[in-house]
Amino acid sequence: MVVRPVEWLRWHAGYGLRSLRRALRGPSRERDLLVQSVKSAVAAAVAWVVAYELLHAPLASLAPWAALVMVHTTVYRSVVKGLQQALAVVFGVVVATGGYAVTGDRTTALIVVLLVTMPLVNWRTFGDQGIYGPLTAVLVITSGQPTGHAMAWRLVETGLGIAVGVLVNALILPPTHLRDAHESVTGVAEEIAGQLDRLGDGLAGEWDADDARDWLRRSDDLRARTEDAWAAIRRGRESMRMNPRPRPGGRGEDLSPVLLPLEIVAKQTQGICRTLVDAGADGMPDPDPRFLAVYAEMLRHGATVVRAYRRRFLGTGAPDLPEVLESARERSGHLHERLRADEFRLDGWLIHGPLLIEIDRMLTGLAADQDLSHGREP
Repeated sequence: MVVRPVEWLRWHAGYGLRSLRRALRGPSRERDLLVQSVKSAVAAAVAWVVAYELLHAPLASLAPWAALVMVHTTVYRSVVKGLQQALAVVFGVVVATGGYAVTGDRTTALIVVLLVTMPLVNWRTFGDQGIYGPLTAVLVITSGQPTGHAMAWRLVETGLGIAVGVLVNALILPPTHLRDAHESVTGVAEEIAGQLDRLGDGLAGEWDADDARDWLRRSDDLRARTEDAWAAIRRGRESMRMNPRPRPGGRGEDLSPVLLPLEIVAKQTQGICRTLVDAGADGMPDPDPRFLAVYAEMLRHGATVVRAYRRRFLGTGAPDLPEVLESARERSGHLHERLRADEFRLDGWLIHGPLLIEIDRMLTGLAADQDLSHGREP
């Protein structure tokens, strides 16, 4: 499909305007990114003023360049990246100055120095800051005379930029991402509940192998969203390290114990969908419609349990989870009894058994943590 340039520009312009409106409307990821962008600009401007106007540095552009890339999503990351960049820059400056002193020729020195400094790019010690080693070496050799005096200035200019970037990020609205984690985990719970409702509604009516494959694709996406929620929790935890900003009330809890049972439910939902895909394959016995009717109701009740779980641990703290969970487990036990009584077609046991196991594991995962304490602060 060919995308017309005008349509492409219209879509991206609309997306940008929507993102700006969300950023201005209230707390959101768009606002976090906007604040980070403004802070980067402020850090670069401050570094330039200090290096150019106050210190009259020969290569003052190095300071805003370093400051610009030091404003990261967390204070901790700014400090770590700053140290890595400082090491890379020092290495690049020293090697470039030494290489020129030995060869006495810019071109020869440039070739030799790049061969020495380029391995920094792939050296894990420097992370993604290793590229600044060879970049700094190129600047040292190609701008001015690579003398000891010039080497000292390059270190001052770059160090100034790193320090300004880290300080601006730490002192001006230091970023916290606890809200991102809360929203991500809440989104996982809502998506699981929605998927269970879709499965229940689908199994209660007419469905086929194509429907089962679509449900499995949605469940695969759900597992991916769970991984994103884990990443958001790690990012939120990191955002509080070395952060002078007070922990925001109501969003400072560790959500790992809350997400773990939801991850179990997501995994079991995926297993249910995979079993249904197998049921739709050629040569497999069809599930008994009477079994599916009861099972569909159990899935919808499972969605109710997940929503009660979300309310208790991610919302208002509603106390209805134990009652809803007990009701779901009673339904599961009743279905087990009917299955043992051979009430359903015997040729469907290959499908009935795995489906019941998956939902039992799902309820067990939620029941194990119905009384968990996940770090809520009084």
